[in-house]
Amino acid sequence: MVPTLEVLTIPEISTRIAELEARAGASADQLRRRADQYELSQEGQSILRKLEDLNYLQEHAGR
Repeated sequence: MVPTLEVLTIPEISTRIAELEARAGASADQLRRRADQYELSQEGQSILRKLEDLNYLQEHAGR
């Protein structure tokens, strides 16, 4: 498998976060709470991982 590098702008990161939260029907915080209670599906876990990655990028983009 060949790694893929994607370059995202800050607005694109925000858009992706909104799309993933809409797909999950919950915010990242709500998904984290569900994960803490072992109530998150595999798809939900995948979405949460992507959201956490995007949130990290968003927080550190201005540095």
